[in-house]
Amino acid sequence: MKKILQIIFVSLLVIPLHANEIDNYIRSQKSIQQVCSDEVFIRRSFLTLTGRLPQADQVVEFLGSVNPQKRAILIDRILNSEEYVHYMVMRWGDILRIKSEFPSNLWPNAVQAYNRWLYEKISGNTPYNQFVSELLLSKGSNFRAPAVNFYRAFLKRTPENIYKNISLLFLGSRKTLDDGQTCFSQIRYKNTKEWKEEIVYADVRVHPAVSSIKMFDGRGVSLAENEDWRVPFVTWLTAKENKRFAGVMVNRLWFWITGKGIVNEPDNWSENNLPSNPELMNFLINRFIESGYDMKSMIRLILNSKTYQSKMVPDGLYIPQRLPAEVMVDALADLTGISDSYSSRVPEPFTFYPEGTRSVDLGDATVSSSDLELFGRVSRDVSLESQRSNKITSRQLLYLTNSVELEGRIRKSERLNQICTQNKDVESICKAISLMALSRYPTKQEIALFKTYAEKNNLKLRDLATDILWTFINSTEFLYNH
Repeated sequence: MKKILQIIFVSLLVIPLHANEIDNYIRSQKSIQQVCSDEVFIRRSFLTLTGRLPQADQVVEFLGSVNPQKRAILIDRILNSEEYVHYMVMRWGDILRIKSEFPSNLWPNAVQAYNRWLYEKISGNTPYNQFVSELLLSKGSNFRAPAVNFYRAFLKRTPENIYKNISLLFLGSRKTLDDGQTCFSQIRYKNTKEWKEEIVYADVRVHPAVSSIKMFDGRGVSLAENEDWRVPFVTWLTAKENKRFAGVMVNRLWFWITGKGIVNEPDNWSENNLPSNPELMNFLINRFIESGYDMKSMIRLILNSKTYQSKMVPDGLYIPQRLPAEVMVDALADLTGISDSYSSRVPEPFTFYPEGTRSVDLGDATVSSSDLELFGRVSRDVSLESQRSNKITSRQLLYLTNSVELEGRIRKSERLNQICTQNKDVESICKAISLMALSRYPTKQEIALFKTYAEKNNLKLRDLATDILWTFINSTEFLYNH
């Protein structure tokens, strides 16, 4: 097993690896013309939008299609899928710090309600400005008005800390340089007789110390008596004139899709960290505002560009990204048919999660596993994108190559059993596993290598299938979205 891993691991280290306006703003015109293959595109798109590998039959259908619009059709199909919604819920849950225990202390029932609210907003493609308005103007019970959990997920519930986090999330600022915190000095919390229920509301009886405050762009926000001061603040924040608001979300989407923001890091906008391509940034901001803050439309625009569809560096522009922790763990579960088990330390709404639960769908950073921790799942303790590290480590490589637990899952895999039942020779088994794990057909070199390996070691097909899958899992091609 170790020999075949060494031989094929080396062979896989080299990875064969309407939106025209976007490409016009990218400098390397020659590189943009180097479009990635269909095999790379379908895998890249599924991982980018759903955090999941495409099914083998989906790969076969896509590769066999001669429709010149098949890439655009595939993008639309994925954007309209349940998997896309669930993956975006996880993305938002990371930066909104959805966590039942310390430091957010939302409690499991509130976490469940909050995630359901996110699901409804994303599945309905709620415009971004409306989404933020509903979030920041929320009030009521943490169970019945789930968006109020935004105001509960703070260890320090001070106006300064609340505004600091709002500035970070929606203005990309790590420094609070204006008086915006005044708009949140009315926020109050009270408990009820229901277990763990908390009401969030604005006490409009609070008298304004000043009649208006000036924001970072020079515009003023007026504060009146007997009024929820969040209202004029949100009106200013989400106004079309405030292009910083649109820019931060556009840049975040670019970061989520490509792994690097036009402003990088995406939550560190400052005079010392300007956009790497101001023309592209302005173009995307204007398109986002014109679309009515349509997040799905912006994602579609980026994915249909040659910039996104280019080959990976150095031949193209796309930067390979190691699979995030949840995606890695779910991919191993999908390939073996054996998933991790999850349980909560707090026995409600349930202690043990249903068998087969995807880590992407956990929705609570308190619930974890040793594999998720190994591959760097975010703690959700802060709202920074940089809290997630997708760097490959020696511990991760040791686990993938030497883990008895992972080897056992592969050897017990019903998926491999089915493949060996349906296929009776080395070439067809290699083809089935390659489509499943790498979203492509195997090369002639790979087939010949596995045939030689099987004959030399007198392997049964089921043992060979174990070695093939384990080899592919340990390849750079598998570990990275390229």
